[in-house]
Amino acid sequence: MHSSTLRRGRRWRLAPAVALTALLALTGCASTDDGPAAAKSSGPQGPVPAAEGTTTYPLKLTTWAGETTLPKRPERIAVIGMSPNADALQALQVTPVYALTDEPRVGWRDAAWVKKIEKVDEATRKDPINFEGIAAVKPDLIVALGAIFEKPEFKKLADIAPVLDAPKNEELPWQEVQRLVGKTLDLGAAADKAVTTAEQALADAAKAHPQFAGKTITIANDYGANGGLSYYTVAGSITEGVMTKLGFTPNPNAKKFVDEDVVPDENLSLLDADLLVVTYSSEAVRKAREAKPLFKALKPVTEGRYIALTLVENDPTKLTTADGKQVENAVWMLRMGASPASLTWGAKVLSEQWLAGAKLS
Repeated sequence: MHSSTLRRGRRWRLAPAVALTALLALTGCASTDDGPAAAKSSGPQGPVPAAEGTTTYPLKLTTWAGETTLPKRPERIAVIGMSPNADALQALQVTPVYALTDEPRVGWRDAAWVKKIEKVDEATRKDPINFEGIAAVKPDLIVALGAIFEKPEFKKLADIAPVLDAPKNEELPWQEVQRLVGKTLDLGAAADKAVTTAEQALADAAKAHPQFAGKTITIANDYGANGGLSYYTVAGSITEGVMTKLGFTPNPNAKKFVDEDVVPDENLSLLDADLLVVTYSSEAVRKAREAKPLFKALKPVTEGRYIALTLVENDPTKLTTADGKQVENAVWMLRMGASPASLTWGAKVLSEQWLAGAKLS
């Protein structure tokens, strides 16, 4: 999907870490009935793992759109919005009672986990919020980070159950999304572990591939005639953050695409890097791009430092390399889907599949 069509996509960038206390804006109110020691759960075999006993209820949830209060530890959780919201629950082994159909399909989704969800709505993040469907499952918490666009929508959700969203109308780092969900569910330690695991996976991949260190990389996605060529390794983006964690150094050209990521034909020279990776929506789009004289003249292309990956027509979770080998499709993770679940999976996909055999100058 082109960046101009993303709804509140700004939240899912790899922003610098901010102090947890400043981001969460969660205020616990002491209670003789619902303090940490009294928190209930369905146990390890139920929808919510056993409570850690560090979050106090009632818990005030302060969001950009208003406040709601969580009276006790939730057990029936609805989740809407982009895949990182569902990822945050999957990483905590929390099974929601309501979730949306993944769109696009993602390779890191745990199929066994999905089967346990009480209601998987046929709607996706692109569709209007199904207030009636959410209300029907009687949730006691709605995880909706980045899913609410207007205050009236927030109020309608809050009339169903307390709503968890970001405290301010601004980007949240993926680490803090996970920690925010974890603290709210009294699973803060589990959330920290999930974040650490993902960060370690990236560090391990960087260590295993020292050839990445200090090199520049450009990753772009060609949507064809309608969407154009989109520069993914924009300064401050998820993609740049992931690639620097793998050892690459930021590309100086990345700053030129902060306001507009489309690369017009006359500016194709800005794709230059030690390694150029372009993902294509179809074989026809790839052939059209590679036929352009300005593209063929790029140094990464002429010097064999160019990797082409094309979407498999009948399987959106796979890409095909130039030599016909299928690899996992990590485009959505790089664009909007950074999370502990996706990054732990994606560290190997990028380093061992996408960049396998990459020729670095």
